Amino acid sequence: MDKLNQSLDLFTEGLRSDPEIRLDIRKELQSHLEEKIAEEKSHGHSNEESIELALKTFGSPVEVADGLAAANRKRMKLRARMRLLAGTLLIPAVIICAFFSLGMASSFSMLDLFERFNAPIDSLLNISKKSFSFDLFQHYTSEQKLILDGDRSRKTNVEQQKAIWEKFPDNKIYAANYILALIGWHYDGSNRDSILAEINRVSRIDPDNALYNYLAAGILLKDACDRVDLPRIGSKAKPQYRFELKDRALLEKAMREYLAGVHKKYCCSYTTDLLKQRLQIMGEADSLTGQFEQMAIGAGVILPHLNHFRESARDMPEYAGILIKDGKKQEALEYLNTWKQFIRHINSDSDYLITVLVTDAIARDDAEKLPPLYDKLGMAEAAKTVASEAETIHKPVQEWRETRKHITDTTCLERGSMLANMLLPALGYELTNEELAPARYVEYVFCQKITLALINMVLISGMILAIGAALYWRFRSGSRLLLLAPPPLMILKTLGLGIVLPWTAYFALSQIEILSGYDFGFRINGTRFATQMGLLLLLIPAIVLTCTGRYVSARCRELGVETPPPPGRIQKSTIIAGLVLLALGAFTPLGRSVPAGMAGEEKFYDYLFTQLCTTHVVLITGAIIMTVMFLLQIVHWTAILFNGKRYSIYYGAVARMLVLTFALAVLVLTCVFRPILDWREAEFIREDKIIFGSTESFTRIEGDLARKLRSKIDQAMTKISK
Repeated sequence: MDKLNQSLDLFTEGLRSDPEIRLDIRKELQSHLEEKIAEEKSHGHSNEESIELALKTFGSPVEVADGLAAANRKRMKLRARMRLLAGTLLIPAVIICAFFSLGMASSFSMLDLFERFNAPIDSLLNISKKSFSFDLFQHYTSEQKLILDGDRSRKTNVEQQKAIWEKFPDNKIYAANYILALIGWHYDGSNRDSILAEINRVSRIDPDNALYNYLAAGILLKDACDRVDLPRIGSKAKPQYRFELKDRALLEKAMREYLAGVHKKYCCSYTTDLLKQRLQIMGEADSLTGQFEQMAIGAGVILPHLNHFRESARDMPEYAGILIKDGKKQEALEYLNTWKQFIRHINSDSDYLITVLVTDAIARDDAEKLPPLYDKLGMAEAAKTVASEAETIHKPVQEWRETRKHITDTTCLERGSMLANMLLPALGYELTNEELAPARYVEYVFCQKITLALINMVLISGMILAIGAALYWRFRSGSRLLLLAPPPLMILKTLGLGIVLPWTAYFALSQIEILSGYDFGFRINGTRFATQMGLLLLLIPAIVLTCTGRYVSARCRELGVETPPPPGRIQKSTIIAGLVLLALGAFTPLGRSVPAGMAGEEKFYDYLFTQLCTTHVVLITGAIIMTVMFLLQIVHWTAILFNGKRYSIYYGAVARMLVLTFALAVLVLTCVFRPILDWREAEFIREDKIIFGSTESFTRIEGDLARKLRSKIDQAMTKISK
């Protein structure tokens, strides 16, 4: 048989550049030769004679080798081109997909989302510097970048924002933005004069705007007086303070600025105008990451002027009281009569809920402090009128607060998204499932995109490990068996079973909300949803690995390469049982709603715990089984690594094959399913009318509430002015 093997090696010498084809042809030639040898033996020839006669029928080894090389040249060229294609196109494409997947997985997480909402204001000021989105094609002009972020080459936020105004020196919006950044910076008293000088310089391009007078008054009041907090009597008592005058001259100067502001035409901080400009530059956000980036920019809008408004409103009555003590009653009355115009100015610039609440707080302070001062002036009727009018202005916010107290919206807890549960309860709205659904679906799709990115990273990591394993087994076996170019049908089968089928089945099940639980928010459905994503994360690589292993096993048997025995029935049955338990836990229907009469968060969570107990037991059981099997598989693979030389050719072939199948799986996931998820996310964002899409406030519903309250305060102001 040594001569037979030597002859077969000579016959296939021309195919040495493609070991797989050489092995395939060698196997076929060996089969024909063995049949011929058996035939010669049947004619009474010895074994050696039979081999010689059989070889003679094939002809000269050189002629046979040349003929086989010529016959398979096209096949070898095709396979060589495919290997070249894999090296020059497939691997770079996978690297690009890895780049996108890594950006998606790491740039944004729900935990990061919550952390950023609680971040210090300095972080929010620079929010656009660290973009949440991952868009290689996003491009801003130098001018747009300046408006969005300021000049990032400068050290401080004040200087960065000042650069915008310096670029557009006649623009009132950028001028006001610079001043707000300036007064929002740390103030220690030593820079008062420089700040006042800047406020005066900027006010020249907007002389009818009372904003700058009120800001100057607030700056002066910081050094003119103090408010010392008094001990509270009871936990629910209103905070009280004692006014302490430090510098009478500064106080008078501050009040003159206040009075000058009240007599101007309007008060505008332009914060909403700047926010609109920045969001228009960024364009319509059609993803959760983009929406959150814009929401974070809205949340990062600095409103330091509100504190100065409060200071002026609190200290004006104190100054009027000092004037009354000094016998300057007419001058005191001049200040006291400004309260309505001051509130009108502030309310006209109230585009955010916080600004409306500041307006209301000033009205409540006026209702408490002004009537006693009018009484001291002997104007009892005016005192009653002021108290009544201030209460009329306060009424819209008071009614909203009272309504909010009586609302226990379990629908939002049950059906709302995480953002809805975090942002909406404080607004006091009762929302329907239909209103809450789009934002909830956006979060589900976003988490599906995260899962897809994680699957990609698992496949890419597997591909890298497979490359290392292929090199290792090639060294162990001494064979260059490639198995790099499987039939197209095999590739389609692997991708169909491993990628298309799981995602398609999952999409189909997700449309049946009673199974997927997508009609509930993450508070109820979070564990089940995580299990659904875990199943995808587990099944896709496992199916791809299984299909590849089966193909290589069949191919190796065809080529006469020894393969390891398949897993036993017990192992298969245990894995199937674990998967079935996980699937049952992931898609077991939940109760459709909180039972009637179960109001309040405490009872809601009791109900939720009861609902999920059985599901959790099933999930934990399945997870334990799969964890044990995974650990056993790790032990098995470790044993193979050190003791698997017998099947080294097989394992090397599997590793090489996985490089190709994992790479193609990554391309399919990135180029087919990722765009589908992007489209679904964008559609749900467009459908949402509650949270997303606001260009004037933090969320759409908050902006609507702020405008509604501001309108009612305007109506109240009109009513008391008649």
